[in-house]
Amino acid sequence: MTTARVPRSILAVSLSALLVACGTHAAEPTPTNLHTATLVTQTRTPTPTSAGTAPEVLFGSATIEMGDRFFIQPQLVVGTGTTVTWVNRGQEEHTATARDGSFGSPSLAFGSTYKFTFTKPGIYAYYCMNHGDMRGQVEVR
Repeated sequence: MTTARVPRSILAVSLSALLVACGTHAAEPTPTNLHTATLVTQTRTPTPTSAGTAPEVLFGSATIEMGDRFFIQPQLVVGTGTTVTWVNRGQEEHTATARDGSFGSPSLAFGSTYKFTFTKPGIYAYYCMNHGDMRGQVEVR
């Protein structure tokens, strides 16, 4: 079996051309319609808990933020009569749509909100219609 040898001059020219092409490539311009918001979340100092401790129940109002492909807080526990507001902080449009059809937002662009008041106890699983892997749950007590 013979091995073909490439002259060093051809290798040097090829490598030089490759380096020039990579080094002179200008960065793609950033689209002007991108939003650069950061997700704002409520920070709470964790308290020592034991296994089986009940989660905190929110009353009155609560907020769930939509990022690109996730919800913050994906699981929320609220009292009956609480209004939950979904806020889109992501680049893409998202929805908050109940699996049981009890509520559903339109597609929300960056900064848009959707509110729903939970009047009946139960567990409400929801998702984003535009991104089926985005899921969350509101438990109403």
